[in-house]
Amino acid sequence: MIEIQDIFNQYGDEYRRNHQLPLHILKTMIDIEACRTAELGGHVDECDECGHVRVSYNSCRNRHCPK
Repeated sequence: MIEIQDIFNQYGDEYRRNHQLPLHILKTMIDIEACRTAELGGHVDECDECGHVRVSYNSCRNRHCPK
């Protein structure tokens, strides 16, 4: 399923180059692009019983982010 983050990652740079956007819109776009990626850091969860490891990345915490 395609998400707004995918659209921003694919077309955001070009859109920002061709359109003058207010600062709060730019910040929201950049926050959503980085949301739940290594760019914002994260942590590793490991199961004590089986040793399964899962990486969880941090949210951007922008109130407009759909994640």
